[in-house]
Amino acid sequence: MRRIPSVLAALAAWSALVAPAAAQQPQPTRSPQNQDLWISINKPTARKVAVAVPDLVTPGTATLKSTLSDPFVATLRSDLEYSGAFSVADPAHYPQGFRDPATPEMADQWRAGGAEVLVDTRAQISGDRVSVEGRVWDLPTRKMIMGKRYTGGASYVERIAHTLANDIVKYFTGKDGPFLTSIVFVSDRDGAKEIYAMDFDGRNVRRLTSVRSLALSPSGSKSGKVVYTSYGKLFPQIWMMGSDGGGKREIPTGVELNASPSLSPDETQIAFAGSAKGNADVYVVNAGGGGLRRLTTTRAIEASPAWSPTGRQILYTSDQSGNPQIYVIDPEGTGARRVTFAGNWNDEAAWSPDGARIAFSCRNEGDFNVCLMDFATGQTVQLTAEGSNGHPTWSPDGEKIVYSSRRGGRTHIYTMDLNGQNKRQLTDTGNNLQPVWLP
Repeated sequence: MRRIPSVLAALAAWSALVAPAAAQQPQPTRSPQNQDLWISINKPTARKVAVAVPDLVTPGTATLKSTLSDPFVATLRSDLEYSGAFSVADPAHYPQGFRDPATPEMADQWRAGGAEVLVDTRAQISGDRVSVEGRVWDLPTRKMIMGKRYTGGASYVERIAHTLANDIVKYFTGKDGPFLTSIVFVSDRDGAKEIYAMDFDGRNVRRLTSVRSLALSPSGSKSGKVVYTSYGKLFPQIWMMGSDGGGKREIPTGVELNASPSLSPDETQIAFAGSAKGNADVYVVNAGGGGLRRLTTTRAIEASPAWSPTGRQILYTSDQSGNPQIYVIDPEGTGARRVTFAGNWNDEAAWSPDGARIAFSCRNEGDFNVCLMDFATGQTVQLTAEGSNGHPTWSPDGEKIVYSSRRGGRTHIYTMDLNGQNKRQLTDTGNNLQPVWLP
């Protein structure tokens, strides 16, 4: 069955119904010898750095290995592979009996196993606290290029691994890693559609709303604020909350329909699809309520606004050409123009963090897919082919996309690289949709 993007379809139904009624700093610094390891993620020809990640050295018993070392190393290896910047060398080829590549002979043994970089980690235990020292070695030069110590509760060893992975990605790519980020999404796993959050890898799912009706269309900011539409009252209303679900408050708009809200980068304004007389248009309201202004005035249905990273433009969907297509407009309501022309349905657009590209739900024939477009040139590529796909948004570093995909009667959330590779399913319970990736 073909899927129709939910927001525009819901607004079309609404219009028909209401019209009659009206960590610490590293000790070493990057040296000129290591400049060849400064890499770019997700380029088709980008070279991945081969890294060795041996077991975390822990004092004591085998129990510590199973409860501390094994989850730490598994998390660190998985994170580095997931980043797209590294390939983890086969542990079966790691040399035994030593760690520091202080001599050419030692370094050569690590390199013989296919590694260019060694991540050496050692732990100390004190009560219920663990301290992990991470040393990153450039094997060709035998130089320690990064060294940090991380301390926390022993039960948070995986979080320590995520933090170390973030720092390694930052060192080699210049961008923050995604391993402490979260994804906010809509799910019906407990009955009604409510808003949930999970870690970037699908773990640690927690429920954020309890509307007991419908909570839809979350949108977030860099500081972690989330706006969404709640159907807890007679008419849908816009609400705001923290990324932990706290501090909920309604945003009064003065119109009946309030859908697909988008928070401006400076968090002072909210763009949304609103309706006072049955026709859905794009509006902007102050984040504290008040100051309502209407941006679009056509007879078409217009929805799904998305602020640019600079706050100077807003993408939105309009069917004024006959089929839904993506347009852009200034926050003052001027300069509206169409930006997508291929296909017969384009919707749910999201800007990349640098504003250079947009991801959106696209369809030419058959099911919906996720497309990626260079905003300046219009060059477009399709990233998905399996299932019916939609609502793409970007990771905070701009290197991955999260989206929903309906397959086999269920809708789940996936992530993928910008070239459409490395797809990973994050959810497995209920139906899950409308994901938004937060820092």
